[in-house]
Amino acid sequence: MPKTIAITPSWYWPDYIDRVAGIPPFAVNELCIDRHARLHPDDTAIIAASERVSYAELQQRVNAAAHLLRERAGDPARVVMNGELSLPAVYLLLGCLAGGLQLRIAGADDDIEGAAREFGADLTIRDCAAFDPGESGVAVQAVQAGVDFAGPAITIAGRRGLASHSHRSLLATAISCATFLHPLTGRPWLATLPLNRWEGLASVLLPLFAGVPLVIGSASAEHLVQTIQEQQPGYAVLDLSTATLATREARRAVRKARDILDSMLLCTEGAFDPGDRQRVGKSFRCNTLTVFGLAETGAVFASHPQWYLDESVGIPITNAHVVPSDPRNGSPIQTLWELVESAEVTVKGPMLMCAGDDDAAHFTDGRFRTGVIASSDANGMIYLLPD
Repeated sequence: MPKTIAITPSWYWPDYIDRVAGIPPFAVNELCIDRHARLHPDDTAIIAASERVSYAELQQRVNAAAHLLRERAGDPARVVMNGELSLPAVYLLLGCLAGGLQLRIAGADDDIEGAAREFGADLTIRDCAAFDPGESGVAVQAVQAGVDFAGPAITIAGRRGLASHSHRSLLATAISCATFLHPLTGRPWLATLPLNRWEGLASVLLPLFAGVPLVIGSASAEHLVQTIQEQQPGYAVLDLSTATLATREARRAVRKARDILDSMLLCTEGAFDPGDRQRVGKSFRCNTLTVFGLAETGAVFASHPQWYLDESVGIPITNAHVVPSDPRNGSPIQTLWELVESAEVTVKGPMLMCAGDDDAAHFTDGRFRTGVIASSDANGMIYLLPD
C-alpha cells in the first residue's frame, strides 16, 4: 500500500486521540447551544468585554435573532452580513443557522453591496450591532432532522471563489479540532479572527461545542494582552503574522501575558518562518501550535501540544485524509512519501465544503486539490513549501 501523508507513524500519534471521529446528524445549534442550555443553563457561554452570556441567554438571543431574520428576509432566504468578530455578529451567525437561512459572510474590506447582488441576498446587514434581536423569548426551533444537513448554510470567500459549508462540515471542523487538540477541560478559548474566515468560524464553534466559555477579543496587542490577563483563557486563536507583530511592537505588554495560555493556535496560509513561531512561544511562554487549512477544506494540518517541530506545520488532524498528488493532474503519487521531494496536498473528509457544479474542476476522485505544495520527513511531519 503506498504511503500517504495521512498514514502518520504511530509513535507520533498519541494513543488517546482518535484519528477518525464521527459527525452526528444534528444542527450546529443543537450541539453548540441547545444541549448546553438544557443541561447547564446558567454556565457562561460567551464573554465579550464586560458582558457575560449564559447558555440560557444565548439560546434566547439566538432564537430571537432567527425569528427576526425570518421576519425581515422571508423563509427560506439569503442573508449577507459583515464578518467582523463581535457578539452581535455571533448572534446573527447562530440565528441564521437556527432559522435555516443561507448566510454569506463578507470581509471588512469587501464590497458588501456587490456581495449581496452576487449572492442574491434578500437581506443585507452592514452593521451587526444595529441589528439587535432584543431579549424576546420567541421560541424558534432549531433546524430539524428532515433538513439537508449537507446543504449550503454558510458561504465565505475561498482560494478559488466562494466556498459554502453545511451544518455537517461546520461541526466536522469543530469536532475534529477538539478531538485532535484534546484541550484541557473547562479552560476558555479566546477568538480574535473575523467570521468570514474558516479559522474565525472554527474558533467560535469549537468552544461552544466543547461547552467552555468563548471569549471574544481583538487581535491588537494591547487589547489581546488585557483580555488574556482578565479572562485567563487556556487557548487563543491568532494569525501567526499578527502574533509575531505583537511580540515585536508591544514587547512590554506581551510580558504581562506570559505563563497564562496553555496553547496559542497560530493560523498560517502557507510556508512560514519557524523563527517567528519560536519568538511567539518564548514571548508568551506557551505552546505555539500552527494550524493550516483553507476556506474550502476547513482544518487540514495542525501541531499537537505534546509534540511538534518549529519548522513543521504538524500532521493531518482527525478526520483529514490527505494524499500527496501530482500537481499536474491531481493523481496520487504511487510511491513512498519520503521519496518524493514535493507534492500537491489533496484532501478528503467531512470538513470539505459543499461542492457545486462549478467546483468539479477542483476535485479529483472526491479529493479537493488545494494547490498547496508540501513535503514530509521520515516521521510523517509535514512541511509547507513556498509557492
